Amino acid sequence: MRLRVKFGHAEIEFEGTLDEMLSAIDLIPRIVDIEKEIKTAEGEELAIEGKAMGSAGQVEKPTEQAGVFPPTVQISKEDSIADIVMKIINSPWGKVPRRLDEVKKALEAFGFPLPRSTVAVTLLRLTKSGKLRRFKDDAGEFVYSLPISAIVDQNPLQLDANEINKSNLSKGDA
Repeated sequence: MRLRVKFGHAEIEFEGTLDEMLSAIDLIPRIVDIEKEIKTAEGEELAIEGKAMGSAGQVEKPTEQAGVFPPTVQISKEDSIADIVMKIINSPWGKVPRRLDEVKKALEAFGFPLPRSTVAVTLLRLTKSGKLRRFKDDAGEFVYSLPISAIVDQNPLQLDANEINKSNLSKGDA
């Protein structure tokens, strides 16, 4: 059994038998209180994650908390980093164009502390394959989002309404 507690940039992981875990759980409130006092002064939020890996090996994350974490996404052990990035970007959290550092933090929230260069290469490969698009935001930084074709594919009703409006306009012009 495994229990992971994350708060701010710190993380503590306990692993052991049920009896060992019960004694370790008694320590968690004291550790969290100390860290919470420190982080409250800095204005950081507290995030605690308890995780037990099932036989399917799937991990489920909590819903979006003030834009810090991506919403619930199902991740299995067989998923590559590119697959996980695509799942995150396909979620409601990814509907807003995201910077490299935001994607890196989202991966860290799912337990994938990858180097910045690895995330950058993954995003670049997904961009070159057409699965993501990359452009500069108002601040001049590259951001990543779904290509327009993927957004239209996800919302076919909107496309149908646009086609109807276009056909009505062309009929009115005739």
